[in-house]
Amino acid sequence: MPKENVLLARQPIYNKDLGIYAYELLFRSDSNEQISDIGADTATSMVIFNAFSEIGIRNVVGEHPAFINFTRNLLITPPPFTSGEIVIEVLEDIEPDSEVINSLKKFKQQGFTIALDDFEYQEHLQSFVDLADIIKIDVTALTEQQIAEHAARLKTPGVALLAEKVETQEMYDYCKKLGFDYFQGYFLSRPKIMKGRKIPANKLVVMKLIADLQHPDITPQQLNDTISKDPALSFKLLRMANSAAYRRNNKIDSLQRAILWIGQKDIKHWASMLALSNLDDKPHALTELTMARAKMCELIGGYLHSQHSALFFTIGMLSMLDAYLDAPMEELLASMDLTDEINGALLQHDGQLGFALKTAIAYEQGKWGAIDWNKLKKYNLSILGIKQAYLDSLQWCQDRDLRIPDTSNIKPT
Repeated sequence: MPKENVLLARQPIYNKDLGIYAYELLFRSDSNEQISDIGADTATSMVIFNAFSEIGIRNVVGEHPAFINFTRNLLITPPPFTSGEIVIEVLEDIEPDSEVINSLKKFKQQGFTIALDDFEYQEHLQSFVDLADIIKIDVTALTEQQIAEHAARLKTPGVALLAEKVETQEMYDYCKKLGFDYFQGYFLSRPKIMKGRKIPANKLVVMKLIADLQHPDITPQQLNDTISKDPALSFKLLRMANSAAYRRNNKIDSLQRAILWIGQKDIKHWASMLALSNLDDKPHALTELTMARAKMCELIGGYLHSQHSALFFTIGMLSMLDAYLDAPMEELLASMDLTDEINGALLQHDGQLGFALKTAIAYEQGKWGAIDWNKLKKYNLSILGIKQAYLDSLQWCQDRDLRIPDTSNIKPT
């Protein structure tokens, strides 16, 4: 298992009642690099990547907003966030030129909260003040008189004041008396280091692809667009569609035609499996085991809920993610946008999906006592029926060996 790495730090931001309002995410690294060593753009990008991809933003901040420092470049070309996830902190060295102001206006229109970081009022910064929802004032950089003057000038309807770098009880009491809304600093809480296992970039791409493919409302066009992002995967799917396993006279020369011919359900399955099988540090036997388990779950699901048997296949396939990606299932699912039904089935074996998965795993491992035979009987599944489902799943994998061709030495033309 990969060692744990320092990924970032978070520091709570408190409200007047000292309840946690939000967390600010801060750059930290194993090598003690400073932001000045790598640049603000790189530092912020690493914070965003580690929070959203490595750890999972909800594991970092729960249901609270995440304050993230935005450089000028990130303001102009922002990552694809949603407004409920983050508060955009405009760094103190950014000038309010037309590009920046226009970008902030777009953020406001989309519902984002705008905060000004380490703010000291100057007349030419008024356009920032006009767009701000929260203004952060570094109380260590000002005298008490200056703090009071800033509070009087900036505390207006619709604008909240945040006192940052609060290091004493006296300063906390003083700022609270002046009407500050939020508080942050060592007096209240020091930044907490967040550690986690870094998943290699190629595996993160696979994980994101699988999450997108399993979205319950994905349309054929969205499916085509998602798969098309990976040219190698697209090529393999077209090879598969034209293989002997899908006997047809006319050549399939596009993903759209492959989706129509093979079917959206099977394309999702095979795209996910081909993506996983492309991880070159995993044996082919793992792919075979995954496919057999997925098919057995689907066969059992045909008895439990025949209209949604495809989802049972998905559960069987996803149950092996931790083996492919070398990370605990809880961490992986926290960073993937899967449904609660799927998460519950994978983690607690909840519902019919979880029951089918638990049964398939128990039979696969020869743990007969872990199988609820009485419950299976209610769905007209006998011991012989489960045995046959297992044998059929193995035969199904064997018959479809051509559907996962070795294309490692072949490049698209």
